[in-house]
Amino acid sequence: MNEIKKKEQTIKQTERQIKEILSQDIQVPDMVQERILSTYRQLPAKRSRRPGQIRTAAAILALLCLALPAAAYASAKTGFFQAMFGNSTKESHDIIHKMVDNGKGGQTAVTIPSEEYVPVDDAQAEEMLGPWMTEEPIEKKINSHTLSIKNFVYDKNGALMYFTLEREGGVTALAGDQETNLGKGAFFTETSDFYFTWEISDDIYGCADIYVDTVQSTPDKMYCSAYILWAGTPKDGDRPQLVLYTYPCPRGELTEETDYSTEKIPLTDKDPLPLTDIDQGEEGSLSYSPISLSVDMAKGFSLTEEEAQDPYNLKKLEILYKDGSRYVISDQRENVENSGYTLGSETFYKVLFNRLVNVNEIQEIIVNNVHFQTADQNIYE
Repeated sequence: MNEIKKKEQTIKQTERQIKEILSQDIQVPDMVQERILSTYRQLPAKRSRRPGQIRTAAAILALLCLALPAAAYASAKTGFFQAMFGNSTKESHDIIHKMVDNGKGGQTAVTIPSEEYVPVDDAQAEEMLGPWMTEEPIEKKINSHTLSIKNFVYDKNGALMYFTLEREGGVTALAGDQETNLGKGAFFTETSDFYFTWEISDDIYGCADIYVDTVQSTPDKMYCSAYILWAGTPKDGDRPQLVLYTYPCPRGELTEETDYSTEKIPLTDKDPLPLTDIDQGEEGSLSYSPISLSVDMAKGFSLTEEEAQDPYNLKKLEILYKDGSRYVISDQRENVENSGYTLGSETFYKVLFNRLVNVNEIQEIIVNNVHFQTADQNIYE
């Protein structure tokens, strides 16, 4: 069990290192470039969060599935749209310069890119996403906490999950605030007696950034948005699951001898959102939906196989709409990052948008200096 804990800590550290390295406005020497590649290649180890051997424990009996009324679900859909794509409780910010702990007793100057949040049209969101969203929320009692999954939608790039975590006397399992929202996202504490992650098949897990709504949240109830990207390419018929580990003690006290329970909770019986593919052969390939995009960096960018696996080599990503407006998702030179979460998976760069994208209005998608022209097709109508 201590080995599992060490691996979890290593994963969190590698994620933090990537974000800190990529956010620095500095000239990247060969040594740092190699460190980026080394750190990036460790990402598949995130699978180590899933214990290798399933054990039964009395704690599993504490998980109770409860039905919620339809009226609560209707309001949750609006909450989902606003939490994932809106700006009612999220504030845009300019470039932030700050000092962070370098893990060696000192501090390092980093630059946090600017991010812009925009309003979302709930009616348009319902029209585009409604058929693929879950019909009812899921509620789980986990020891002293209550997990309520308000809504969930996914595609073959990733997923979005809107949830709350509640506990009388204060939430102790998850820690998150405005600082974690700017950094690596909310995290499970050492005092938590459970932990969860995501998977869409036995060999494809989900990496995530959890954003905490600091406006709606109270000490007893946290409102959270999980931006999840799949570390692999799901097959037709694969369905996402929440993988829940429940412990009889705080995580900080786990040992190799500790019994714990593992439960896989189906998150939806819906098909994934359709992806639109643009295949230009060796000149480039990408896939996108209203919530995400993935691009194969091994095609069209004159990169070696090793370079294509380094997400740092995506310098700029933007969407040009038919009306002439632009959605700049990422721009390293200008220090702009308008995304929910990004991930390098093999040679693919994946991103979840921080706003709803009307795919029917896209004219072209620009990745670095490669232009991907879209066809006139209306998928989400």
